[in-house]
Amino acid sequence: MREALTKNALRLLFKPVMRPEVPIGFQRAWVQALTLINLPAPSIDSEYALFGGVPCEILLPKQAPRRTIVFLHGGAYVLGSPSTHRAITTHLAADGQARVIVPDYRLAPEHPWPAALEDAVATFTEVCKRFGSATLSGDSAGGGLALSCAQKLRDEAAALPEALLLISPWADMSNSQPSHVERAQREPMLRGDWSRFSMKAFVNGQGAPEDPRWSPLFADMAGLPPTRIHVGSEEILYDDAVALEAAMQKAGVAASLRVFDGLWHDFHMHARTLPRARDGVRDLAAFLNEHAPVR
Repeated sequence: MREALTKNALRLLFKPVMRPEVPIGFQRAWVQALTLINLPAPSIDSEYALFGGVPCEILLPKQAPRRTIVFLHGGAYVLGSPSTHRAITTHLAADGQARVIVPDYRLAPEHPWPAALEDAVATFTEVCKRFGSATLSGDSAGGGLALSCAQKLRDEAAALPEALLLISPWADMSNSQPSHVERAQREPMLRGDWSRFSMKAFVNGQGAPEDPRWSPLFADMAGLPPTRIHVGSEEILYDDAVALEAAMQKAGVAASLRVFDGLWHDFHMHARTLPRARDGVRDLAAFLNEHAPVR
């Protein structure tokens, strides 16, 4: 019952606003307001600092953190912030016993590619200098950005993440996978016209949507760290996640996908109120216990 109510609320309150004709400024304010109903985990402290010159929110569990996670928030590269994603990041901090660092990276259309990637790389590099190593995570566009960041770090022979945690990653900006059409009506959050609008704002005429510079599904996967991917069965990004797991495994990456039947895009945002969403966060924490050593 609670899942059905949440799904219907998203269909009524979120999806109608996420369309090209609605001004970006209003979309940003609306999402900021809506996320207030997604409660954060209790007993998490927050601090603010610069990492690589990028302003970041740092979330800390009450007990001493055992590891570090850099989390890149979603929002189709045009909206979102550390504050809009606390319902995910605070639960990752609690369940993962982690210091979670969330960069407030630059957004399009004011700052198109490669601004977000530059900020992600700068943040992660500085975090590793300060704390030794870290996991890289993200949801939606942030998941695609996390994958692009890991590929960039590999190509530059820089410190790689211990693991990748990708929630409903937008890794193919061409939106060419079958689920974009087949699940368009089932998806309670995302719209194809809005994702195409956001892609154009982010790419800003610098190339084709399937360019691997911003569609990391089409880039080389070799040498990437162990990866856990989550997706809901109702998402238009469902086939993107399936294709990503296959591409990573083909390249020899220890990648695994978990599909949550009946759930939607970015359902982890409801970890405080929906048991299966909390189970999703705990699954990510369990993956960390296996692949990211405690410090």
